[in-house]
Amino acid sequence: MIKLKIRQYVIGFIITIIVTIGAATFFLKSPYPNVAQVLSSNPIRSKISVHQSYCHITVFPIPIMVKNIAANHLLEYEYSVLTLLDHLKVKKEYPALNHSTLKNCIPIVFNQVRIVGYDVRYLIGEKPGLPGKIRMPYDPEKTIPLNEKGQLIIEPLLGQ
Repeated sequence: MIKLKIRQYVIGFIITIIVTIGAATFFLKSPYPNVAQVLSSNPIRSKISVHQSYCHITVFPIPIMVKNIAANHLLEYEYSVLTLLDHLKVKKEYPALNHSTLKNCIPIVFNQVRIVGYDVRYLIGEKPGLPGKIRMPYDPEKTIPLNEKGQLIIEPLLGQ
């Protein structure tokens, strides 16, 4: 009789634990998902004015001493080409030099079509029919991360 009551208590306890765990998994869900699903991403193209300069080769004479040891002649000078000056490199390494100093450069301006951003449609959680729209500086691919409040985390575009 005592064994029967103990067995009933154990079975009742196991059933109570299983029902509690099942109810907790069914009813207790995360209040906010941690990612938003990207439904579509359309690039935004725009014409941008591009400025470039094409520079000709500029030669600087550099004296290089060459001594003929075998004949023991006088010193001779030989001139060589120092470098090819590219407009961007000159601006970076020699900021005192500007475009007017480089007289052999030809400035060229042209329009080029570039992607300046993306129009993104996304869905947060399991709400069908309520997609959000946002303009982003990069293509988010499949998901966009969310913070603890359920807001989109849009990272700044690096490398510009």
